[in-house]
Order: sequence, then structure tokens, then C-alpha cells
Amino acid sequence: MTALKNVHPAYEEASDLEAANDHAVVVTPLGAVLPAAYLEEAEPSPLMERASRWWQRLIFMLRLGLILALIGAYPLMSMLSHKVDSSPVLSSADAMWSSPETATALTLIGREETGPGWAMDRSWWHPQARLKALPAWQEGLTSALSDYMLLTAQSVTPDEFAPDADLMAAGRLLAPVSDSPAEARMRAAAQALQRYEGRLSRELAAAPNGVEAAEKELNLFIAWASTAEADLRIASETPDGWPASRYDIETVYKARGQAHAAAELLNATFAAEPTLTASRDIAEARDVAITAWRKAANFNPLFVSSPGQTQGLLSDHPATLGWYIAEAKQATITLNAALVAQSEAEPEIVVAVTP
Repeated sequence: MTALKNVHPAYEEASDLEAANDHAVVVTPLGAVLPAAYLEEAEPSPLMERASRWWQRLIFMLRLGLILALIGAYPLMSMLSHKVDSSPVLSSADAMWSSPETATALTLIGREETGPGWAMDRSWWHPQARLKALPAWQEGLTSALSDYMLLTAQSVTPDEFAPDADLMAAGRLLAPVSDSPAEARMRAAAQALQRYEGRLSRELAAAPNGVEAAEKELNLFIAWASTAEADLRIASETPDGWPASRYDIETVYKARGQAHAAAELLNATFAAEPTLTASRDIAEARDVAITAWRKAANFNPLFVSSPGQTQGLLSDHPATLGWYIAEAKQATITLNAALVAQSEAEPEIVVAVTP
């Protein structure tokens, strides 16, 4: 009894409060009056427990799906941004061009500008910056156009005069430069080509014409083929990367870009001067050459593979494209020989420059 009297008053108040809570009543939303102790000891409904577990699982799956979607969206966007257009250039009947070659070059530049855009200009975080094939394709295409315009600038001007300024400017701007934005250069090159086309339509400039100019162009295409053959041979014989190395991919698509330019420019050259195909042999050789170049340009495997580290399990795409390039090269040599034979038989059709 003495010990009970020495209990601190605070403990006595706490005991009284617990006793009061045991006898307290709670009014539920349904209006039932229940003791508080009953609600504390009540068990949750099994149905609600299952619903709570399913809800937690649903939230977990939604979060997991969102994470996976974010992880997979970047590679998917990179794949979708890879757009290589190797379709033939179709001249419009409504557009009157003085130079079909200029119209073809402007069309090829415009396709890349309005299509995938210039991949070499993308920032490091852009999905297109992860691509290897598209930048190589655009490099091969623009470098080929650059070589062609520089050659044309020399061909349309007599030796005692300076080369055509607009064509020279377009050729320099089209040349690939690693530390210069491609979009600004390509637009400036297109403007230079448009100026040349305007001067040509007013007879203030000259266009390449005759067998001699065509021979120079064909020799340029043959030089492209020889360089591409050598690079593709190195890619095929180098055991590096799986299924292919970066060099293999870039070499294949750069060669495809040059082949596309060769096919379309060759077609434009003969469209600009139908008199070049004065014989059936030349017409057939022209068709074979254009078809061979387009076959190389349209070589489009799902993914590039090289036998370097694939142990012969996958295709040798650099060697396959090298074979197509060799066929195009031989067809171009045959066409060149046919033109030379025709010019020797009929010297009067050879015209160096048409003012």
C-alpha cells in the first residue's frame, strides 16, 4: 500500500487516460457507435488486402515500364533517324532547267536537308549523333558532288580564263569539313549552284558539252570506283569488330553515297545532251552503266557485317559491295570506250564548250 502511494502523479494521469480511452466510443460513417478498443483490434478485410497488393504491383509495373520505355526510346529514335534515300532523281516536266546536272545536284542536297538533316551537325546528346552509316553516306554524297562541280568549273571555261566562280564556290563548300557546320555550307553551295543556273539560263555562262567533257566525267567516276574498291577490300580483309567495325560501316555507306551521285549525274549528263547517244551501242552502254551504279547505291543490308570476327557465319558486305562497284567501274569504262570510238568515227560531233 505504501508503494502505491509513492506513484508519481503523471503516471496516475496516464493510467486514467488509458482507462478513459478503453471506454470511449467512436461514431463510424454508417452511424454505428463502437468502442475505440474494438476498432484497434479489428482485422482488415481480406478483399481489401488483395486489392492493396494488386494496386502496389500495378504501380510497380507502371514504374518499371516507364523506365524501360525511357531506356529503349533513345535507341529507337536513333534507328528511326537513319534515313538513306537512294531513289532515282526524277526531273519535273514543269521545271525548265538549263543544266540537268545542276538540278540533280540541288535535288540531292535538298533531299538530305529536308529529310534526315545533316547528321554531322548534331550535338552529342542527339540520337542521330550515335549513327555511323548516315554521316558516311552524306560524306560520300557531298564529296562526290564537290569533285564533280570542281571538274565542271574547269570544263566550262577555256584554258586562258579562270574557272567558273560559282561552280568553284559550290565545289569548295560541298567538300566535307569536320569542324564546320554542314547545314550552312550546303545552303551556301545550293545558292551558288542556283546563281550558276540563272546565269546559264541568260546565256551568261557555259555548260559542259561534247564527248571530251563526257570523257572527263566518266574518268572521274572511274576514279571514285577505284578508290572505293581499295577501301572496301581493306574493310573486308581487316579482322576487327563484330558483326562489323566502324570502319567497315563507314566505308560501305561512303561508297554507296558516291555510287548514288555517279548514277544520277551520269543520267543527267546524257539527258542534257541526247546527241551523245548517237548509236545504239552507246545507248546500251549508258543504260548498263547507270543500272550498275544504281545497283551499288541501293545495296542496303539490314546491318553491315564483315567476316573479320564472324567466323564466316555472316555475310561479307564490304566484299559484296566491292563486287557491285567493280561492275559499275567496268560498265563505265565500256561506255567511255564507246564514246571515244564514236568521236573518232564522227569527229564533227565533238564540241568542247557550248557558250
